[in-house]
Amino acid sequence: MLRRLVSTAVLATLTTGCAGGFMERTITKDEALRRVHELIDDTVAIIDPKPRLDLDPTTLSVHHCLDPSDGGSEDRIYVTRGYYLRGIPKEKIGDVARQIRRRWEERGHFIDSVSKDGTVIAARSRPDDFTLALSWTAGDVLMIEVSSYCIWPNGTPEPSSSSGPGEP
Repeated sequence: MLRRLVSTAVLATLTTGCAGGFMERTITKDEALRRVHELIDDTVAIIDPKPRLDLDPTTLSVHHCLDPSDGGSEDRIYVTRGYYLRGIPKEKIGDVARQIRRRWEERGHFIDSVSKDGTVIAARSRPDDFTLALSWTAGDVLMIEVSSYCIWPNGTPEPSSSSGPGEP
């Protein structure tokens, strides 16, 4: 009986995950963008002195999940947005980076790594595992960037246009 339960559980996992041709439902592109903006807005709200947000236009593109670490389909995408935090004096950059790290920790996000000077931070949001990044760019400007995990643009895989063996 136990073996049958385990077999059923394994089969259920395979049919709901990214294995054996079955694909798991994800959030949609619009939902991912809302979450990206929510994470950015929540972080920027506590920064003192208040920065002027300057969108990095290279983050407006939709990116394909090439070589996804979860073993899922490369047909999925991820969305990202990055903003330069302008107007922060050079002498305040370390303070602002500490404020951001504290905020992410208070929110329960997982801090993956921090540079020795504390101005470059890599983290993952909880509970949804979006990538959070703070970096120090040329011209002494901080940049915040948030990226989703791999998703289906409409939340589910697109129907295949090709038929498999034995299918009309």
